[in-house]
Amino acid sequence: MKKGHKSGFTLIELVVALAILIIIFAMTFSAILSFYRVRVAYDQELILQQNFRIAVDRMTDDFRQASKGPDFNEPDPDIIIKPVENAMDEEIKFARYDDAESKTHIVRYYIKTENGKSAVHKEEYIYGSSTPPVDQPITENMDQLVKMYFTRKGGKVLILLVGKLSYFGKENYISYTSLVFSRNKEQETLP
Repeated sequence: MKKGHKSGFTLIELVVALAILIIIFAMTFSAILSFYRVRVAYDQELILQQNFRIAVDRMTDDFRQASKGPDFNEPDPDIIIKPVENAMDEEIKFARYDDAESKTHIVRYYIKTENGKSAVHKEEYIYGSSTPPVDQPITENMDQLVKMYFTRKGGKVLILLVGKLSYFGKENYISYTSLVFSRNKEQETLP
C-alpha cells in the first residue's frame, strides 16, 4: 500500500459531473415547462368547448320547441324569424308557444360583449306584450369567444360558434358547429 495516495474526486471529474447534472436539470425543467404550456392550452380549449356545448345544447332545446300559437298573427308563416331563408346572421330569433301560458314567446340568441369579454345571451319576451324582454347569459363571459353565426334552409339551422385561443405565441381559431332540425311552418291539421 502506498502512503500519500488519497481516494476521492479530482477537480476535473467534479466539473464534468456538475456539467452533466446541470444539463439533466435543464432538460427536465424544459420538459416540465413544455408539459405545463400544453396543459394550459388544453385547459383553455376545454373550457371554450364546454361553453360552446352548453350554449348549443340550450339553443337546441329551445329551438326544438319552436312553434307559434293562435296569438302569433304575423303574415309570414315562418316560425323562424331570423335569419331569413338561405341567409347567415349573427343572431337567431324564433317563436315558441307556451301551452301553460297560452302565449307565444319570441326567443333570441346573440353575443353580448362587455368589458372586452363576450357571452352568449338569451333574450325572451311574450309576443305582443309591452313587458321588456328578459335577458340572461347562457355562457360565462370569455375573451376567447369571437363570433356566433346562424344560417338556415327551411327548418334546418346550422349553428357555428368561433373562438380564439392564444398559446405558444400564436393565435388559433377553434369552431364548434351543430345542425338543428325544427319544423319551420305550422303543421296543417287534418280534418
